[in-house]
Amino acid sequence: MRTHSRSYKRQCAKDRAVGKCEAGDGVTGLWGFVTVVSCQRFWLVLVILFLAFFAFCAKKMLPPSPDRFPPRLELIRTRNRVRLELVFNEEVDPARLLADSFVVTGSSGQPLAVRGAAGGRRSNSVELWTAVQEPVLYQVRGTVIDAAGNAGRFTARFRGSNRPDTVAPRVTGIAPEPGSAGLRHPAVRVQFSEPVDTTTTPVCFFVPANLDSAYRPSWATDWQTFVLQDTGFKEPGVRAVERAEADSVQPRSVGIAYFMLMPGMPDLEGNQTRSPAFTYFTPDSVLSAVSVRGQARWKHGAVGTGVVFFNSVESPGLAPILPDGSFATMVRAGAYTVRAVADTNADQLADLASRPVVFDTREESLQLDFEPEMLPRPVKEYREE
Repeated sequence: MRTHSRSYKRQCAKDRAVGKCEAGDGVTGLWGFVTVVSCQRFWLVLVILFLAFFAFCAKKMLPPSPDRFPPRLELIRTRNRVRLELVFNEEVDPARLLADSFVVTGSSGQPLAVRGAAGGRRSNSVELWTAVQEPVLYQVRGTVIDAAGNAGRFTARFRGSNRPDTVAPRVTGIAPEPGSAGLRHPAVRVQFSEPVDTTTTPVCFFVPANLDSAYRPSWATDWQTFVLQDTGFKEPGVRAVERAEADSVQPRSVGIAYFMLMPGMPDLEGNQTRSPAFTYFTPDSVLSAVSVRGQARWKHGAVGTGVVFFNSVESPGLAPILPDGSFATMVRAGAYTVRAVADTNADQLADLASRPVVFDTREESLQLDFEPEMLPRPVKEYREE
């Protein structure tokens, strides 16, 4: 024991002479071990331990700033036979989602059409709408982009569903907003909660009726947005250049433009919208109008659907009938011939109609009573009659 202590002291003396060791005579345990190794070896071991600790804890650390990591797919949920939910480990940018960015194929490589893509219920999820699936294995691959602009590519498998979609689509937005002013040639956009069957012609119309020919309908690539673009309506006998010059010198007041998309737009499984899309706007700098409210009834009960036309030579108006039978809109002050019509069986023909009523906007409210329509006509033919 005494011999070992002497040799140990001689070794430490040599190490101190070359600057490799510090005092530590008589120290036992861990510190005894440290004093045996050189300082260079000690720091090397310390660095290795630090790097190992950093690599182990990197997954649990806060994300770097700025974010440089792409989003990663964590989960696929099959909602029904036409709908998938992709869940990622971080938020994705819904404005940069395109159906063309995703490809779904069957086990034999046969593609399954992706008809729409949109942000999901949470900020880190994506909804995909496909053609009708079978309960077999599919592969989905695609690209999503996070809020920082990092593109994440993924490939994964899922099992298709045979559960039908029974949820009706909804109108989630319309532009311009009702009551907008100062809009000379606005595009009208209707946003749905999910992709709809774009092979079905939407039943919609404008008031005044001559605006129908001024707008060209189309669908956005997401199958969820119906767009009507103003093509520059030309009055008979007036060249476009002449009209543009006249409007630039003295803009004309054309009153209020109303637009309505009727209920009944089907989704990919045939479920139909139950409420209309409605808006009104004017090219004038200020919307000069008064509020009108009323009730449309059928045998002392609410029909829950329909249209009220405010017919006037100078400035006709329009209002949708809400589920409780009420209606409200803004029209120019004056006298109107008012009539309510309703299509209760979604055949695009009015099977209920009220008798024409003369109404002055100075009155507080308006009451209309439905009666069976003996000669049903398309709803829009009742405007400006």
